[in-house]
Amino acid sequence: MAAILRKLFGLKKKKKSLPRKDSVTGRNKTFNVPYLSRLEGNALQPGQSLIVRGTIIGREEFLINFTSGPRVELDEETEELDNRLLSVRVDVAAKRVYLNACIDGEWGREGVVKHKWVAGDDFDIRVRCHRECYDVFIDYTLVATFAHYRPLSTVSHLYINGDIQLASVSWEGKYYALAYSAEIPENLYPGRRLHVSGTFKVDDELKAKPTSFFIDLLSGPDTALHFEPLLARKKVVRRSCINGEWSADQISSEAGFPFKKTASNLFDVVIACNENNFTFYVNDVLLGVFNHVVSPRSIDKIVVSGDLVLHGVHLK
Repeated sequence: MAAILRKLFGLKKKKKSLPRKDSVTGRNKTFNVPYLSRLEGNALQPGQSLIVRGTIIGREEFLINFTSGPRVELDEETEELDNRLLSVRVDVAAKRVYLNACIDGEWGREGVVKHKWVAGDDFDIRVRCHRECYDVFIDYTLVATFAHYRPLSTVSHLYINGDIQLASVSWEGKYYALAYSAEIPENLYPGRRLHVSGTFKVDDELKAKPTSFFIDLLSGPDTALHFEPLLARKKVVRRSCINGEWSADQISSEAGFPFKKTASNLFDVVIACNENNFTFYVNDVLLGVFNHVVSPRSIDKIVVSGDLVLHGVHLK
């Protein structure tokens, strides 16, 4: 009936508003395209992830290639390209992402996944490297696993080109053992941001479902912040423990419950340290705040544990 009324009277269906994204999480820079970089230091290590973020500015296509050398475009001086060990090509108009490899001039078997991007949309593409394959994530969701045609060690260059404005390119992470703990160099002073990314750990054989994970920021023996998403309750708990006494839970949030308990959904948690409080973002969207109970300059350690596969931990 509602659809008929809209058709008769020209009423438009109200669009669902999307959570507002924020530049504090890393979409506030610009890199030139074409983008070509040589991997510095050691070869790619299993567990590392490439993170490419930006904005689509045209209706044609863009690509992200792992190559075995710097010959990435044909021209008067280049008649043969180096191997494209992984090619991720996004056809914006066709709403398809094509995955393939080209070794010694021969393309392999192409994989295809759908996307919904249009010109003006932000994108987040990640490739997590493993010993035998690549995991490809699009906007925080695992969409494909692509087997190696050549060993991971043969990747030497990264090439990005197309109708995009490039905001961020980074290599991050490794394989982490849990519980993960690390000292915070120079402590957590205002202006610093902690980034934690991962997926929930699901054990299909034991039929064990994830329940929670936590991030603790420690100030000596005290817990300045305990951040814990609880999947069953669909709540994100924040609290502190000073002199052995836990504070009351804070569970309010501006963005609802942003976590999904599948192994294919990636999450980014950013904890921004301000002068008077912490601000939390999940997948670029503001989640909430937590007022400091101790000076942030005294926070000297981070602990991460729970039902997750940890992809990356770093401070900026």
